[in-house]
Amino acid sequence: MASEKGTVTQTVDGTTITVEYYRPVARNRIPFPDVVHWGRMWTPGANWATTLEVDQPIRLNGNPVPKGKYSVWMIPQQDEWTVILNRDARRFHTQPPASSDEELRLTVKPAAGAQMEALTFYFPVVTRDGATLDMHWGTTVVPLRITVSPSRPPDVSAKERATYLGRYHLTPNGTDESVPETTLEVTDADGQLHGHATPALWGYDATFDLVPIGPAGEFRLGF
Repeated sequence: MASEKGTVTQTVDGTTITVEYYRPVARNRIPFPDVVHWGRMWTPGANWATTLEVDQPIRLNGNPVPKGKYSVWMIPQQDEWTVILNRDARRFHTQPPASSDEELRLTVKPAAGAQMEALTFYFPVVTRDGATLDMHWGTTVVPLRITVSPSRPPDVSAKERATYLGRYHLTPNGTDESVPETTLEVTDADGQLHGHATPALWGYDATFDLVPIGPAGEFRLGF
């Protein structure tokens, strides 16, 4: 095929983001505006419409997007691009979907980058709460910022945190004699419960976070 299929996937804090698209090649052409004219609605790819799929709700440039699969459309302009997510995910690239199925429409400032011969989607930045998704073809880059909901539960209230503070003596209840008795001191700092074990547990850091994981009084140790 002249424009081969490509896929890129990124997981951020348990949320998986997948882009499927076909990759047109510049072939000595200037993609914008020679291949795609200014003001023309276009899926950033070829053949079937490019799709963005997320398995958890996200925010795209600060705008809420529900869990699901969407076709992606763009309207390029010299100074500002329109980006559209449409709930009709299976569309041929020459058949723009109905506006009634739009999930989101936003504007983005394009940036300049190095020459990219084949249209490419990639994640140049990944952080604890999100990622940057770039569409790059020719010397044009369209950046999109995706943020996700944190998987970590909300912090325990100050009143409840106070009930756990203090010093504990931990006695192993198994038969492994290599596990020592341990002193655990629980403190509260910056709205978060912390533990300090003497000696350190399993050779990890002596100090760690106590992260709530469900029913009251249950925590995961965060080193």
